Amino acid sequence: MRFLLCLPLIATFLILDVSDAQQPSVASEPSQASDAGGEAGFQAMISRGYQPLFNGKDLAGWRNPYPHGEARVVDGEIHLLADDKFFLVTEKKYDDFRLCVDIHLPDGPANSGVMFRCRVDDEAAKKKVYGYQAECDGSDRRWSGGLFDEARRGWIWPSTKGRSRDQFLVHEEESKAAFADPKIANALNRNGWNRFEVTCIGDRIRIEVNGITTVTFHDTTDASGYIGIQHHGEDGQTYRFRNLFIKELPNVPAQETVSIVEQEPISVQKIDDKTMLVDFGKVAFGNIALRVPPLGSGSGKIHFGEKLQDGRIDRHPPGTVRYGVSGFRKGTGEMGTWIIAAAADARNTEQTNPMGVHPPAVLTPKTWLPVMPFRWVEMEGWEGEFKPEYIHRRAAFASDWNDDASSFQCSDPLLNQIWDLCKYSIKATTFAGVYVDGDRERIPYEADAYLNQLSHYATDDNVTMAANSFDWLIENGTWPSEWAPHMVFMAHAQWMYSGDNDWIAQRYELLKSKTLMHRCGKDGLVRSDQMDRRKHDIVDWPPVERDAFVFTEINTVVNAFHIKAIERMAQLARAIGKGDDADAFEAHAKLATASFQEALFDDTQGVYRDGVGTNHSSIHANFLPLAFGIVPANKIAGVTEWLEQQDMRCSPYAAQYFMDGLFRSGSGSGKKAIALMIADGDRSWKHMVNSGTTITWEAWDMKYKPNQDWNHAWGAAPANLFPRYILGAQPTSPGWTTVTIRPCPSGLKQAEGKIPTPRGPILIDWTNDSNFAMSLALPDGMSASVELPATDQSNGVWVNGKSIDATQSGNRWVLKDMVRGTVTVEVR
Repeated sequence: MRFLLCLPLIATFLILDVSDAQQPSVASEPSQASDAGGEAGFQAMISRGYQPLFNGKDLAGWRNPYPHGEARVVDGEIHLLADDKFFLVTEKKYDDFRLCVDIHLPDGPANSGVMFRCRVDDEAAKKKVYGYQAECDGSDRRWSGGLFDEARRGWIWPSTKGRSRDQFLVHEEESKAAFADPKIANALNRNGWNRFEVTCIGDRIRIEVNGITTVTFHDTTDASGYIGIQHHGEDGQTYRFRNLFIKELPNVPAQETVSIVEQEPISVQKIDDKTMLVDFGKVAFGNIALRVPPLGSGSGKIHFGEKLQDGRIDRHPPGTVRYGVSGFRKGTGEMGTWIIAAAADARNTEQTNPMGVHPPAVLTPKTWLPVMPFRWVEMEGWEGEFKPEYIHRRAAFASDWNDDASSFQCSDPLLNQIWDLCKYSIKATTFAGVYVDGDRERIPYEADAYLNQLSHYATDDNVTMAANSFDWLIENGTWPSEWAPHMVFMAHAQWMYSGDNDWIAQRYELLKSKTLMHRCGKDGLVRSDQMDRRKHDIVDWPPVERDAFVFTEINTVVNAFHIKAIERMAQLARAIGKGDDADAFEAHAKLATASFQEALFDDTQGVYRDGVGTNHSSIHANFLPLAFGIVPANKIAGVTEWLEQQDMRCSPYAAQYFMDGLFRSGSGSGKKAIALMIADGDRSWKHMVNSGTTITWEAWDMKYKPNQDWNHAWGAAPANLFPRYILGAQPTSPGWTTVTIRPCPSGLKQAEGKIPTPRGPILIDWTNDSNFAMSLALPDGMSASVELPATDQSNGVWVNGKSIDATQSGNRWVLKDMVRGTVTVEVR
């Protein structure tokens, strides 16, 4: 088997760091090491893919290169004692990694640190260990988390005269100002445990202290070395260390969770004597296996593409719609099959970027060769006969993907096409092993991942990718304000899906900094400073989709996300026995919600303003509170009526929440949601279907986002909306032990489907005519509360042919008792 690859494309990418504001008022941004000791802390790290550097029992894997100093193991901790400086170092070297170490300084004068990529000179008389160190500074200077070059170049960041080389003094003022920021200066818990985290990828070094990023720096001096911990040399002082873990990078999630599937083409079309166009029917991420050309001499080309133009693959597609090319030679005399791939785009494989700091791209296994999204292959220069069996696409999908796990069909053929498009979009974008943003950067983003997660749960029956994506993002977060609360949404959705309290407990402390409470005022509302308003507050993406949103210090959209995240944090805290935290979160949510209504609702118009200080009301400022259940009961009708008069003035991302709000309003607004989904024009899923795409887009059309890609799963919201609302199945307790079945006919005459759950599939089949009739099959161990549409002149509900106790509430019949197993239910 032979491997061919063309030259790479070059691209660059920049993401800005998030600037945090004032200190939290309650239950926010704790020391990440404060409750991380013992077996619970150990298992928490193991569950997130870390390997222990210290087994808690002995010093296997460590050594002391000095003739002095003592290291002991005491109650699962490493204690260092000495009367002169020394370092305990690992026996193994490490290259790229994420390192975690908890440090507890002794009382009095104390200074320690974590050595990384360090070197050891066993022959040196004194300075045996030298190199990079993450400083743990117990003095009033407060430079903990600084980058120091031990026994070599001195202070790198911050830098200071007399202890830094001239090359670092150029940023002395800037670096000292950074460490004077109270957020960094106060990051260290002087009298307790402190979590130090160091990430090294290529020449990029990032240091965090208790979740606060203190240094991000590029330096090429050392690419590999040992890990070490320090005793500063104070006689009689004991330095304590625990929870020493490392995760070697790059992490390639697809290695264990994604498989290559060989696919036959659906057609081969001869364009001319030496050119064939091969169609695989749908776009997938992959490359091709090609029979060695038996005839001819010289070379040929293989073109890969997502888009056709005039019957040929578009060589210059718009935006980041993909095109690639690779070459092949004829007449080589070889036999068998070649694996041929277009080269990886540099932008979606880079791990660091010299122009700025951004999370690393998610890599795929090297053994695959590069993969790219394509539907068509054009064989240029092929001589002689070409049969379909000569070529296969090697497509990457989640190994445990089950096409039969879910289904949806209704009386509207267009909605069925939309479902098929969205379901396949979820399958096709599992190629990386975690949820990425399509193929432009291959970087997970929190909002993208959450929408992808919801739809993955609704279309597949063995979902592990959601939890893996959360773990990736907790260490590689991105910059938008609203993306942070999405991490709470992801954790809550995983808990509701799995019912796994242990999984939540192992990640609970990490979630606290994602609530935006550190930006709250005394009224419980999040504040946005000038930088937040200019860079971090997203509202919608791309910016043209914001419905003329007016950014102010107190922002309705950001605060809606904040309040919902706090409510969900309260549920998670209570589930894992953190009662005091749960009480504090609930109190904060109550305060913030009251302030939200008072400050942001416009009583004159009956809708929400974009923020304090403006009278403009965007659809985003209204459908988000509605979707999140923040709108008071007496105001729901007015907000819903206003929204029903609006068009789809938002992106496919925000449309998830727009549709959520309309469906859940309880007023029959599902009809409006369906109408928007299948509307004429270019701002609907009908437009995507009619375009011929086989994976959903990042934006409704190229004119709204000229650099958009055509393989973006956040555009696949109907994959979760149809099962949750049209069929009406949603969990009401963790692990799907109890559910609500609440179909929203939305003008449809019939719908049926299969909804995957961890307990087995739910089968629903309903018809909506003069009566509403539903067949329902629940898996073992599941109970359902049932709410059905009240048809005209209906006066009761029958289950399995028997009248049962039910109450009409508005336009719904609510069954008194829960149902189990297989039943037929009819409203008459």
